[in-house]
Amino acid sequence: MRKRVLFVVLGILVAAQFIQPDRSVPAFDPANDLLLATNAPSDIRQLVIGACYDCHSYQTTYPWYGRLTPLNFIMQDHINEGREVLNFSLWDRYAGGEAAGESGETIQEGEMPPGYYRFMHGHGKLTAAQQQQLITWFNGVSGGEGGPGGESEAEERE
Repeated sequence: MRKRVLFVVLGILVAAQFIQPDRSVPAFDPANDLLLATNAPSDIRQLVIGACYDCHSYQTTYPWYGRLTPLNFIMQDHINEGREVLNFSLWDRYAGGEAAGESGETIQEGEMPPGYYRFMHGHGKLTAAQQQQLITWFNGVSGGEGGPGGESEAEERE
């Protein structure tokens, strides 16, 4: 009886591997991508792609285990949620730099990249210096305090 149950469960798991989530990406203009639109330096590009782009762009790189059911559905759900919140591939849709400032804030608060992502992806583990580098850059893109090319809020009020 136990063998029969084991074979049924194993059969279900094998059959489930043929069911994959929808990973299609709509047509988009690559010129509207955050890194191209802001002419980001190469060190920033590397950090943003490594820590953000898998979930917050249409340029997702799936790991080998991203094809295993049920992990593939969980992973795709996280990616879809990330793209709904912020999609760097559609940067032209975010006006006024608020999204950049919020991105810097979520990194500063330790919310991004999330712990499960850092655990599973070595490139998502940012040192304190890398985090600060991204925060400063995002603040600069938003025109916020401390960023390159942006005035601080105190300077703006004067």
